[in-house]
Amino acid sequence: MTFDDLARVLAQAPAAQGYLAVTTARGERQYVLGPKTVLDAEIPMLDWRTAPLASVFFRHAPGESYELETGERATEGRVVERWVIARRGAALEALLGDDRSMLADGEHLRARPQPVLAPARDRDAVIVLDPEQQDAVDLPADTSLILDGEAGVGKTLVALYRVAALDRRAKQKGQRFRALVLVPTEGLRRLVRLLAERLGIEKLEITVFDDWLVERAHTAFPGLPKRLSESARAQVIGLKRHPAVRTELDAFVGWRPPKDDEKLARSRARLLHLFGDRDRLQRIVAASEGALPDRAIAAVIAHTRAQFESTTEKAHRHVDAARLVALDGRSLDAGTPAEDAHTIDAEDVPVLFELVRRGALPASKLPLYDHIVVDEAQLRAPMELAAIGDAIAPQGTITLAGDHRQATDESAWFAGWTAARGELRREHWEETTLAITYRSVPSISDLGRAITTGTATLPAEPPADPAVWASACGSALAQAAALCWHLDALITRDPWRQIAVIARTPEHARRLCAELQRGLDPLLVLDGDFRFEPGLIVTTAAAVSGLEFDCVVIPDLTPAFYPKAPELARSLYVAATRARDWLWLLTPDTWSPLVAATSP
Repeated sequence: MTFDDLARVLAQAPAAQGYLAVTTARGERQYVLGPKTVLDAEIPMLDWRTAPLASVFFRHAPGESYELETGERATEGRVVERWVIARRGAALEALLGDDRSMLADGEHLRARPQPVLAPARDRDAVIVLDPEQQDAVDLPADTSLILDGEAGVGKTLVALYRVAALDRRAKQKGQRFRALVLVPTEGLRRLVRLLAERLGIEKLEITVFDDWLVERAHTAFPGLPKRLSESARAQVIGLKRHPAVRTELDAFVGWRPPKDDEKLARSRARLLHLFGDRDRLQRIVAASEGALPDRAIAAVIAHTRAQFESTTEKAHRHVDAARLVALDGRSLDAGTPAEDAHTIDAEDVPVLFELVRRGALPASKLPLYDHIVVDEAQLRAPMELAAIGDAIAPQGTITLAGDHRQATDESAWFAGWTAARGELRREHWEETTLAITYRSVPSISDLGRAITTGTATLPAEPPADPAVWASACGSALAQAAALCWHLDALITRDPWRQIAVIARTPEHARRLCAELQRGLDPLLVLDGDFRFEPGLIVTTAAAVSGLEFDCVVIPDLTPAFYPKAPELARSLYVAATRARDWLWLLTPDTWSPLVAATSP
């Protein structure tokens, strides 16, 4: 059809965002795609997010045959045409296809653009450190190290090389050497394990920080609940991690709980009378000098009260245990206001170890390490760093690897490396800022750097540098179509690539994954279950800290998802700098104020 022919057809469907024409055994059929399914219209409309036939629009190019199974029925056909509809107001402006566009002023053909990627890298190649990196590895064994530097400079790799070097030196002297690597996420734990195996580091303990510290607490403090709370609000977490909590801890030296609470374990009694006491919380908020809001007090008290309630199972322990399980197999309290009953927060644990240091709780004999690596150390709160310091042997050392530009967790209250050094109580320090970026091509590194300084400028379309794309799509359907069509072509051409679509939040990731499933086969990864294999994943910025991929896609870069805020600029920086060879930014609307387009 010509543009005018389609314009007349689409005039009957002003809400349409896409057009699909197919031919079947019963003849040719026309559909429009929009926000809901309306089959009794003159031109049937399909909900592009849910209608089974709408997936044909995303998955099959013109000329391709399809077979669609819906229940017990199978539908076959061939795609004749598919177009994304672009409007200016009520007027039809353009019809956008995967390999050509039809404009109001005539037909304009175009080849479908493809990213120009560097040849696939040999991930098993021997890694050679540069002189700056090697100097950090060769520091004296009694020196603790801060490895700073922007994304992609090799901080994690250098930290592991230093562990290997310290291990060799200890063995040469016949000394024991026990090392630990602490990481923030399960995904990074898996990556560090792979790197350690490549470097031949044997028996290296690598664990997620929260898991390690909670396990340590269960050894040190008998009577702590085994379950962690899953519903602590941001205000609760932010207050418990703030160093102002320390102002109230000396009051527990020599303190005895009221008689009503004597049956509580010593550690739990102190948590109850710290975080359940309004006066103490008011003094903590005041000591934060405006960092903590007054409304956090009520949130912490309500959360604490819930944690010290009895579970339904405990209250009904006289009932047959088999009857105390919900139909979905979960506990009776799950999803109810009582779901936090008899739990602790991971944020409680550094407070307990702080009480031990002050003599308000008894010390326990716990394992000590000769060297600890803290990766993404800018995400650790002051009392967490102090608890890590407790786990270092008297003559032991530590490596902090991090980047202040990636301080994406506002509740960590990161105050810089000097403050971090003070929390760890080591005598000799060296600070190294690695300067050479090895992960990303220059244009990606430059854009990431500009995002953190508020000077980011998006490339024009088509881009002069094919390593960074920026696409303003006009609608959510148009963005989904662009993603499905372009990524399908890339995967077909380069099936060995690792491609990550990075969302802002888990809810955003689930929605994006559902949209991409219309035309692709993505894997949703929210729990750190990264395989580091070729393919397409959908994940979040928080989950990819420290990781890298061949290609990174960041959709929905809108003012709603990415308003102008320092923490979101840092989150966007982390997401963008995970890309090695290609970065694609998209918006279905206007651009976020964190970036600025050079063309309308």
